Amino acid sequence: AWDDVHGGLLRMEDVRKGRQEEVNYMLGRNIWSEVSIRECWEKTGKGPVSVKWVDTDKGTPEEPLIRCRLVARDFKGGDKGRDDLFADTPPLEAKRMLLSRAATKGKRGWRKLMFIDVKKAHLNPRCEEDVYIELPSECGEDRTKGGKLNYWLYGFRPAASACEDHYSQRLIEECFSRGLTCSVVLHH
Repeated sequence: AWDDVHGGLLRMEDVRKGRQEEVNYMLGRNIWSEVSIRECWEKTGKGPVSVKWVDTDKGTPEEPLIRCRLVARDFKGGDKGRDDLFADTPPLEAKRMLLSRAATKGKRGWRKLMFIDVKKAHLNPRCEEDVYIELPSECGEDRTKGGKLNYWLYGFRPAASACEDHYSQRLIEECFSRGLTCSVVLHH
């Protein structure tokens, strides 16, 4: 097996374990519903989107930590320059302003900042469209079955913006407000 991020060889035994862990997580979260490939053709007029594994070692040579991510192959290469492919990120000026305000003691004392890194972020927003994927071999060898997504999967065009909308909506429900000049900076 090959490390798709850093390059180099990975032990196949570790990769198999990492892939099975990812598939078990997705099955446990009901990321897709197993359906026939025929349903995909009937609803969309085309076959399911193929998937691939992205394998990497996030550990050290002494203690490897193999992480495997199942990714959809929704991009064809001619998608350069499109704004809808990425989630917005706060500009550097917004981060500098937040750090400056947090480091400056105000009348009510020090301010707190919270930075959130969501684990498996793209798997959280619901997929409300008819989107179908090929199932990886780790789900069994029945080639007549595919998966209808219940939640977005990495690699799909709408996944990043759906993720941004999902977490923003959750924070707004908890009384956060969007920034006026940068909508991806939320404050309370």
